[in-house]
Amino acid sequence: MIFKVLKYAIPLLLPFVLYFLWVFMEQRRKAVGGWEAKDAPWVWLTMTGLTLLIISLFATGLVIGSEPGGTYVPPHVEDGRVVPGRVE
Repeated sequence: MIFKVLKYAIPLLLPFVLYFLWVFMEQRRKAVGGWEAKDAPWVWLTMTGLTLLIISLFATGLVIGSEPGGTYVPPHVEDGRVVPGRVE
């Protein structure tokens, strides 16, 4: 479950993390004044994050999956245990 969350969260949040890391390092370098939250390029950070998210979802769809034309077998119970769904 955590893999699924990270698969979507990392590409979306990566631009924000890199930006705040850059701001932190600039503050340490200059050691004068600070930055305002209103100065942050929120629109560009969000667009970059969404673009990375879309690219990662598209790449995941191309790399992971089964061959077309298979038959989907839904999850079912056999001998008291749940057998997950699969494509045969």
